[in-house]
Amino acid sequence: MGKSFLYFYKMNRLSEIDDAIRKKLTSSYTNFSSSISATKRARILMEAKPLLNAHIKCREIWEALQLADYKKEGVLNDAALQVLLEKQSKNLYDLLQVKTWEDMIDLLDQDEDGFINEDEQILMFSIIKERMQNCANELCEIHEYNFFKELMKTIRIIETDIIKYQRVLRQRTHIKEMGIYQQIGLERKEEFEDQWESKFQECEAECEKRVQEMKNKHEKEMEQLNQEIFESLDVLKFKPKMLMKELQYREQIVAVNERYGEAQVIRNELKSFETAEINRVENLILNEQEKKRKKLLVLQKREMEHLLMKNSEAVNQLKIKKQKDLSRLEKEIKLHFHDIKKNQNQASRIAEKIGSYRDELRRTKFKSNKMKQLKKARDLKTRKKTARSLAASWSLPMILPNTKSTVKNILGSTLSMSVGFKSISPLKVDLTSLTKFNIKSDPVATERPVNITPDFMNSTSFASKTGKLLQSKKQTNTLPLLSAHYSDSLERLSE
Repeated sequence: MGKSFLYFYKMNRLSEIDDAIRKKLTSSYTNFSSSISATKRARILMEAKPLLNAHIKCREIWEALQLADYKKEGVLNDAALQVLLEKQSKNLYDLLQVKTWEDMIDLLDQDEDGFINEDEQILMFSIIKERMQNCANELCEIHEYNFFKELMKTIRIIETDIIKYQRVLRQRTHIKEMGIYQQIGLERKEEFEDQWESKFQECEAECEKRVQEMKNKHEKEMEQLNQEIFESLDVLKFKPKMLMKELQYREQIVAVNERYGEAQVIRNELKSFETAEINRVENLILNEQEKKRKKLLVLQKREMEHLLMKNSEAVNQLKIKKQKDLSRLEKEIKLHFHDIKKNQNQASRIAEKIGSYRDELRRTKFKSNKMKQLKKARDLKTRKKTARSLAASWSLPMILPNTKSTVKNILGSTLSMSVGFKSISPLKVDLTSLTKFNIKSDPVATERPVNITPDFMNSTSFASKTGKLLQSKKQTNTLPLLSAHYSDSLERLSE
């Protein structure tokens, strides 16, 4: 009887001790317990639940983005952001904690130009994904593995969607770049035609000038020849015929012998002969003058033909040079066109590769570092026990690092708990580690601040190479000269 009572008493006592030990093990204040405080668990679960269907909300936000950017310019201003907030205010608040378009500008506008460009639109989804990743890490920390699994599945869906989104925005940007370069090619051809038209006009004017100078020269030569002919008119070199002298001699003989009838007949005959002789001499003189003029005209005609041939040769050479330059310009435009296409294709392939692997590699690196830190923390606990035993044996003060805070830092925290946060939005942290795709293009931007250096001036990416080829785009909005607002005496001019 006494033995059985003692046995039951011992068994009840052992069960009470076992219950006390079990209660103590489940307490969060023991160093060897793995339980999480209710406050922390509630906070993490409250933040994680709206993110479980974030991929659906992100798709709705993307559709609303397309409606807000109905012109497909790729840039959202304050009016477009207001339209976006009117359609997706709840989803934006759940995912990004923003209420107004000013909050969105403060969160997403990295280049501080007052607009949300293509990269900053993708950054919106990247921030959501990063927030979900940190929340997933905290779910893993509090041992909510089912939530952690679902959230990681959602994260990977969003990463796939981000690749699609950046592909759409990049294709639009590439189409705009090709359109801009086609316009540049047309402008260069128009400028080329204008330059060569002016060159041909100058050549034609020069040819006409030479022809006119040649005509003036010929007129002066003809006048000079007529003057020389008039001044050097020599009739004596044309000798009369011997018959005329014979008749004059016979007339004198007959007149001396007083044979007046015969002398009168000879006189009449001599008069008609003299008239004929004068006409003959005048004709000879005119023929001689006409020969000189014809000779001069033939020489002038040859000179004019030679000049016209030279002018025609100059025009033909100019046409040949124009054809060569045009062929070279077309080849250069075609080469630049293919270079832009090549840069765009390479940039697209790199972006696809980065979007497919970079975030997964980041997670792998985070897991590897976390394993190393956990192993290091375990080694620190071992060294801590050894130091305690040594301190107990030697009565020395123990100085060890705070292992609990180290492990807490390893497991991570949400974006809202980041150190050094100064912005209005709790999600705006150092975003340099996020995956970026470099979609935006400087030449495509419609209103770019004039005091910002273009990206192609300080970068060697494919987008910068394309920007260098598109830098010849004519700027439509240029600032007026400061001197235009002041007079010569430095007085302010009225507007």
